[in-house]
Amino acid sequence: MCGFVALWGQYPSLHECERMASAVSQRGPDDKGHYQDAAFAAVHHRLAIVGVDARGHQPMQVDDVVVVFNGCIYNYPDLRQQLEDEGVHFFSDSDTEILPHLYRRYGATMFTMLQGMFAIVLWDTEQKIILIARDSLGEKPLFVCEQAGRVGFASTLSAFEHGDFTLTPDIQAVQDVLVRMRVEAPRTMYEEVSQLPAGCYAMLRQGESLQIRRYFFLPEPEPIQLSGDDLKHHVKEHLQQAFSLRMLADKPVGIFLSGGVDSSLIAAMLAQQSSNPLHSFCVRFTGASDDYDENRFAQQVANHLGCEHQTLEVHANALQCLDDLATAFDQPVSNAAALPTYLISQAAKPYVDVALSGVGGDELFGGYPRYLGMAWHQRLQGLPARHLLLSLLNRWGDSDSSRNVRGRLRRFLQGLDMDAAQAYQAWTRTVETNWQQMFTRPQATTATKKWQNSNDVYGGLSGLLSYYGVVNGAMAYDLQSYISDDLLVVGDRMSMAHGLELRAPFLDTNLINVMMNVPESCKVKGFPWQEKLKVLLKEIACDDLPHDIVYRPKQGFMAPIKHWLRSDLTGEVEDLIANKPLGGLIRPKFIQNQWSQHQQGRDRSDILWGLLLMNRWMQQRGWQF
Repeated sequence: MCGFVALWGQYPSLHECERMASAVSQRGPDDKGHYQDAAFAAVHHRLAIVGVDARGHQPMQVDDVVVVFNGCIYNYPDLRQQLEDEGVHFFSDSDTEILPHLYRRYGATMFTMLQGMFAIVLWDTEQKIILIARDSLGEKPLFVCEQAGRVGFASTLSAFEHGDFTLTPDIQAVQDVLVRMRVEAPRTMYEEVSQLPAGCYAMLRQGESLQIRRYFFLPEPEPIQLSGDDLKHHVKEHLQQAFSLRMLADKPVGIFLSGGVDSSLIAAMLAQQSSNPLHSFCVRFTGASDDYDENRFAQQVANHLGCEHQTLEVHANALQCLDDLATAFDQPVSNAAALPTYLISQAAKPYVDVALSGVGGDELFGGYPRYLGMAWHQRLQGLPARHLLLSLLNRWGDSDSSRNVRGRLRRFLQGLDMDAAQAYQAWTRTVETNWQQMFTRPQATTATKKWQNSNDVYGGLSGLLSYYGVVNGAMAYDLQSYISDDLLVVGDRMSMAHGLELRAPFLDTNLINVMMNVPESCKVKGFPWQEKLKVLLKEIACDDLPHDIVYRPKQGFMAPIKHWLRSDLTGEVEDLIANKPLGGLIRPKFIQNQWSQHQQGRDRSDILWGLLLMNRWMQQRGWQF
């Protein structure tokens, strides 16, 4: 895992590259390299994980191909053996070295051969071609800016703030962060900069603009011809292979163990394959209520598996956390899961250089109540008593627990007056409001990005629901939006702030191809008020884990932000209302309304946290409106 910047054009400046690279240096603390010729310049900061000696130095040049690479190719040993059988001789043990050789033999089709997480820029000095690519789900970032006859590439958006580029804030992206918690590729916080969508590559020749192509597609809907134990064993084999592949490293590897079924299953399967105890880590917030503390469950799993387990006791300062997260994000994600991910990465780095997380288990196996809500949405639209029940829930307000069942049920009932796609979007938004109520400026008509959003390929959410059915279609949508532009951004930026490589074993393309066609009844069952989630995964997990761990209620890896808002962050919210919020972009009345609702018992922590984080991020960059 690394960070890089590159410039293409006539006589690109290595000095400018060096300035830009100051924004990616924390991603690669082990080594630094540079390259420059008449048309291409690059600076690379390396976190050495595979082939850690100096022979893996980047930028790497093999004959007439120069490559900068961020990530890890998990099937690198097999690809290397294939190339060696074809007569290729290698000078290093780094997975980087296979890339120029694959390019020379297979061109852009090489990306379909890679199992891994990656952002790649290849410079063909003979053909004068730039080829860039990003992994299938977008675990590794790649930002691009075409401007004034030159093109910049970077591992972080903030790198362009240090270069000679004209940048204009994208106000629509600000709304996306506040309402949807994320900015979806290709959009970024700047109008002039795009993010290469996951699963895509692009080629650039002299006198042309980048031509983008998609190499990764979700599988065709085709019901799987297995059931019962046969299906269970088939999926289990794919899980074991996916988890085992992601242990590839020449440095120590650990596991972020929450005590939930996803991370616990990773630990259980890998413990069977390892002769040494696994390192596992968990965080606990001092003073938080029990429903925000998963350590007792994580410790139970660690004891069962014989892990070397450590719990970080966090005395978190809310204001310091805001500063740290705003600094770590090159563009904000308002998901509160960023905070525990940041803190656990900080705690784990002294012990390991690579960590595995359970990200993706919910989206593949049906871990969110909203998937069950989709299964019941059409069936309950004619429920006669729903408006009476909704009135009662509105009167009671939300619960203080991390699960907030009353709040979830209220949102589900509100969605019954919408079609399935509208309801799903409403369930995943932080707030229901229009532009004029929120912003002081008129809605901008920003230029449409020339590249497609990943879900647009399938006709957006509505198309996916029609293509796969409402449950698997919602999961497909989340894989390519919530996963790619929220959870993976959180994981990458929070871990790389500490020079730690974070891997997501569930996000294996072979496993995805299987799970997209597993029937929804193997994922979610029950009723919206009595859900049964991750049905198949829990059956698999029971082979290796205690029943009470597997079937305990879902809790989530969360920080007690809703409680902080009523204590440590109260003054911060009131100052925000009083002092031109977000540089004068947001109406104080809008924030006051959300704050009043929160104080009266309605959980508005998502939008309030988003406003505080966005405000701090903008302050650090001097944005004013």
